[in-house]
Amino acid sequence: MAEITAALVNELRAMTNLPMMKCKQALVASNGDLQAAVEHLRKQGAAAGAKFGGRETPCGATALAIGNGAGVVVLIGCQTDFVGKNEAFRAFAQSVADLALASGADSVDALNAQKLGGVALPEAFTAQIQKIGENIKLVGVKRVVAPVVAGYNHDGRIGALAGGTGDAAKLKQVALHVASANPAPVALDRAGVDPVLVDKEKEIIAATPEVHAKPEAMRPKIVEGKLGRFFKEQVLLEQEMLFDAEKGESVEKYAKRVGIAITGFARLQTAG
Repeated sequence: MAEITAALVNELRAMTNLPMMKCKQALVASNGDLQAAVEHLRKQGAAAGAKFGGRETPCGATALAIGNGAGVVVLIGCQTDFVGKNEAFRAFAQSVADLALASGADSVDALNAQKLGGVALPEAFTAQIQKIGENIKLVGVKRVVAPVVAGYNHDGRIGALAGGTGDAAKLKQVALHVASANPAPVALDRAGVDPVLVDKEKEIIAATPEVHAKPEAMRPKIVEGKLGRFFKEQVLLEQEMLFDAEKGESVEKYAKRVGIAITGFARLQTAG
């Protein structure tokens, strides 16, 4: 009897989009042979998951759920834009967002451990695959916890949340900004930016001819000065506010002017 490792089970799960236990049982029945396990699953009636599970899902839909001092945005991937715009598919995406909000899930793994309509969420996805006839999967889950959370969903393609205190309508303007900003913000403030990204940007700036032309002793200070433009693009509070703002006003200055505080945000976008 071949050893059924966790890695082998995970590989079959990635291929079929089926629950771990069902994948393990199929591998046991097929003596650890992946292709035989797929055939075994198809013969058991899990044909859709096994047939479509490995296919790419470049399209999809975002859905938001907000309530009780929290908000979630989820992204469900699918193969085609036609399905991504389908009302039944988007209703399913909304039910997944509602489940995420109610369960407190803040990651794909945490949400996949929940039940939807009395069945494990991966099994609910398999049922949808059987109905739709193409692969769908849970791509992303993000959660914002704050006294006030507002959201904006742009045509089911970009879902954004903004959390904090103050007027919900003004926080919604921030959520609209988060959805629309290009580049999209990666952190609320400078402290939240990944140090690896900052170091890489410093390296790029230091390598430019403009900086190299300066005396070596001056270069570190010049690099730090130019890093400000990077933060203005990447940090939400430093970006120029796109809506309901005075000319040249940053998101942080906008928040102060309208009497809100921004403590968190989230954004998910379909690839297609």
